[in-house]
Amino acid sequence: MKASVNSVLAHATYAIIVLPVVMVIGASFSAARYITFPPVGLSFKWYEAAVADGALMSGLWISVSVAVTSVLVGVTLGTMAALYLARPGATGRRSLETFFLAPLNVPAVMTAFALLLAFTEWKLISWRGLVIAHVVLTLPYIIRSVLVSLTGLDRAAQRAAAVLGATPLRVFWHVTLPLIRPGVLAGATFAFLISFNNVPVSIFISSPGSAPLPVVIFNKMQALPEPSVAAAATLTIVATIAVMLVLERKFSIYRSLFR
Repeated sequence: MKASVNSVLAHATYAIIVLPVVMVIGASFSAARYITFPPVGLSFKWYEAAVADGALMSGLWISVSVAVTSVLVGVTLGTMAALYLARPGATGRRSLETFFLAPLNVPAVMTAFALLLAFTEWKLISWRGLVIAHVVLTLPYIIRSVLVSLTGLDRAAQRAAAVLGATPLRVFWHVTLPLIRPGVLAGATFAFLISFNNVPVSIFISSPGSAPLPVVIFNKMQALPEPSVAAAATLTIVATIAVMLVLERKFSIYRSLFR
């Protein structure tokens, strides 16, 4: 009986998560001039309209550039932080771990407002400010993913490489990094998706010339939205799923990380 209840709750949860996505995808194929579900007729014209929309394409480019840059910076900083936190007897480990993971415990709107106040004073309401804000948001996910890989790491290979004369940098590059690659890739994937789809912080920090795609879509939804907005969202969903499937097929990052 308990198992059946759990099964029903699990399927209900999946339905709640998936249903809005299905509705957005369905609305993108509507022939009507407004978003409706079930779709009225069947048309691909709104995908053409989305691709031809300069604001959407500009937002897409900004989202990709911000996400890629924040991931590169975040993976570098997050991996370094995780390596230190995983060291036995690391000084101030608990305090540093609390500090790095603090953004996970603060509502995104509060974080966005705090960053707005600080960045306004520092004149960082720009593309560069967006990158810094997204690094702050995504760093905890990278650190946690890398820490998971480091927890199960066999350090005998590192010691063997050091005994054979390898420098610390060579030990990291040729021994440690290949062993923790699933955690690094998983953290980078989470960070990219969080950065690319972020709305609260991006709304506060972006300037009129540096609005990423989610902000552009949000602004377009304020008026009577056309299905081109749903088409842009659908393309984003499909691209996200495709990237995750390719990474999983090539590197098995999720199976390696959570086995």
